[in-house]
Amino acid sequence: MNRNASGGECEGSTRRRFLQGGAVVAAVGLAGCIEEMGTEFPQNTEWPVSEHVPGLPVEERSAILEERIPELASAEIADPDGLASTLEEYEMTVESVERDRDVLTLEYVNTDRDDEGNIHDVALLAGGYAALIDAGYDAVALDATILDDAPASYGSATVETPHAEEYNAGVLTAAEYGELVVSTIESRRYEPAVDVAPEE
Repeated sequence: MNRNASGGECEGSTRRRFLQGGAVVAAVGLAGCIEEMGTEFPQNTEWPVSEHVPGLPVEERSAILEERIPELASAEIADPDGLASTLEEYEMTVESVERDRDVLTLEYVNTDRDDEGNIHDVALLAGGYAALIDAGYDAVALDATILDDAPASYGSATVETPHAEEYNAGVLTAAEYGELVVSTIESRRYEPAVDVAPEE
């Protein structure tokens, strides 16, 4: 009876030693893995993405507005044809400029929309229209239609005369005036055609 008890005790002790030994081996193995991982991925003592943040765009929107609007607003533009010719000096392709009742309408081709978007050209429009209004031209607004290379209409922008007058009077900064104009930009986007029947 005592042998059985002591034999059972020895057997339990052996089992415990075996499990403890296995646990030690597993811990050593994991320690090796952790050490390898630590070697592969050194401890980060700085902000996690501090070295991986991409640089800002070359020009921010406010910088574009503050540069281009005053540049055109200071030009001598006495009539709509003068506005068109001034814009063409900045490599804008003006297709038409005419008056529709109380609104001056202008169509131009944006050939750099993939690289620059619309803001560069719209800033020039805002500045040029401010110069035109400052010269005494009377209109309610400038309504610009943005064309692509086709040329086909794909967007529009509006410059309201009261905003141009407030800019000329110094009530609005170039950035504030430009933001009011940029907020009117509308782009027409076409969904790709999918040649799959509804039941497929």
